[in-house]
Amino acid sequence: MPPETDRHRAIARLREEIRRIERTPARREGRVACGLEGVDAALPGGGFPRGALTELSGGPASGKTAVALALVAALGPEDLAAWVDGRGELYPPAAAARGVDLARLLVVRPPAADPRGRAVPGADAARPGLWAAEALLASGAFAAVIVDVPVAGRLPGADAAARRLQAAAERGGAVGLWLAPGNGLRVPAAARIEIAVAEQGPPGGRRIVARALRGEAPRGGGTRAA
Repeated sequence: MPPETDRHRAIARLREEIRRIERTPARREGRVACGLEGVDAALPGGGFPRGALTELSGGPASGKTAVALALVAALGPEDLAAWVDGRGELYPPAAAARGVDLARLLVVRPPAADPRGRAVPGADAARPGLWAAEALLASGAFAAVIVDVPVAGRLPGADAAARRLQAAAERGGAVGLWLAPGNGLRVPAAARIEIAVAEQGPPGGRRIVARALRGEAPRGGGTRAA
């Protein structure tokens, strides 16, 4: 079966799922604070902007996932969230332990292989995740969409895909959170925040620290990390 046909079928299934749970909310505006003081302090206006992308950067175990989970947990009780888990590393019990209502979280894990079981080449492995993220952001069904997709900057058409993500976030009104994949793709973002974990207080005590990388946002102080 041609890969193009497989792609269209996968996108069609995702759109059907979105339509199944989609409501018709009013255009979302404003910002959403995640409740982590140091992170919110580093964001312009004290929260993640709706209808835009925010980029979180940081190395392994920097706390990016913890910040994203805090954002999802801080949403309203009727809000839906989506998580494009291109790495396959999101652990639902850990999300629930951080206050995330799993019944209101859609987790999308793009396939690592085609329908015949063949591994997707490295240059193309990110595409299903990017397509899913674009559809979710544009749908208007979700208050927040977390995108954790490892993308190499050399991916053909990557810049165009990044611009489509930005346009989709503006259209759907969601908080778009891009978990930056190291030295990979940079997206057009309303804010860029660098996340790190620092030792504090007694042995084993840690906090998440945030630093604005763009715009006029002040530097954040710090928030204890679990």
